[in-house]
Amino acid sequence: MHIFVSQPETITLTNFESEEIVVNYKNDALHFGAISMFVASLGGCTFAVLNSYAHRLDITTENIRITLNWVFEQEPTRISQINMQIVWPELPEKRLKSVQRATHKCTVHSTIHQCVDIQTEVTNQG
Repeated sequence: MHIFVSQPETITLTNFESEEIVVNYKNDALHFGAISMFVASLGGCTFAVLNSYAHRLDITTENIRITLNWVFEQEPTRISQINMQIVWPELPEKRLKSVQRATHKCTVHSTIHQCVDIQTEVTNQG
């Protein structure tokens, strides 16, 4: 997968079939950190759903491009909104709505939507 960081809160994912994860930046001031990885996981999981859909329709996923941007909020500091735009040139017009519905079926999407109870333990014993 190729990840292009174009703004502090915007990434674009392409080349999902690549065995390597390659990160490129619009400029040197940008970085790919934990929040970007979290958002990229949503894009990667969504692609997995689209890829499954593509196999059933016998269409290629080579040119899928997923751009994600997010909004930060304070008190508590969190991501309050993620916007995902999927461009799939080979997708037939008559399949747009069904693919739109399918994107909500990815595990990461469902997890974010439902929230997760996080249990944390800190220890100094190995």
